[in-house]
Amino acid sequence: MEKTYKLLDHTEPIPIDEIRRLYDGYWVFIVKAKLTETGGIIEGVPVVIGAVPYDGTEDGIYKKYRSDEYVERCDISLRHSRHFISSLRLVGEECD
Repeated sequence: MEKTYKLLDHTEPIPIDEIRRLYDGYWVFIVKAKLTETGGIIEGVPVVIGAVPYDGTEDGIYKKYRSDEYVERCDISLRHSRHFISSLRLVGEECD
């Protein structure tokens, strides 16, 4: 079966805007992340991209990122939804 993830070779943190530009359309696992107080990503080292969240888990590719060397760890989905609900309204949103 074909792999639907890719291991990346970045070694230095990249700003989140650059991560978004480089990996648009993928789920991205990031290590050594710098986060805002509210958990937003400022920068980090992207190490895995996948078609779905945690792609490659069955291959054990995330085990090496469990050490303190890789803290903070986070992920971001830059995938494009094929099933977006165009009539979605947030709770509490005013209707016209």
